[in-house]
Amino acid sequence: MLVLVATSTPLALLAETFLRRLLFPPEFEEVRAFLQPSLEAPTWSLLALVVLMTWLGLRHQTRRIERRMAARPEREQTQRYRDKETFDAVALFTSLPQIPAIIATFAYMCGARLEPVLANMAAATVGVVVLGVRGLRLGQSRAA
Repeated sequence: MLVLVATSTPLALLAETFLRRLLFPPEFEEVRAFLQPSLEAPTWSLLALVVLMTWLGLRHQTRRIERRMAARPEREQTQRYRDKETFDAVALFTSLPQIPAIIATFAYMCGARLEPVLANMAAATVGVVVLGVRGLRLGQSRAA
């Protein structure tokens, strides 16, 4: 699952590029060229949002698992249910850094340069891996 989440943004960029070249008229490249200067700063600034989302995920992942486990009846306080809650938390919080990276992909469609988009994707991928590995450790820490 972690690999699927981590590769979703690069796959979105490939799909966007393919569909844009296939479906959009050639004149759209002129629109992209016109918009490129105005998209430079906003696309680079999305990096800060990737970092913020990763940080928020790290801060709230443990709390969510503990809160959800505490809300379960005593008979459900088992490793099986902890694994389920951990999986749910990993799925939720690894998606957070991907959101700004997807927005950067849309900015690329509208004319942003590729460099800030790739930087956003790289940062989001690192965020996904960090959150995923931490989530796996959280699930194992209670198993021991």
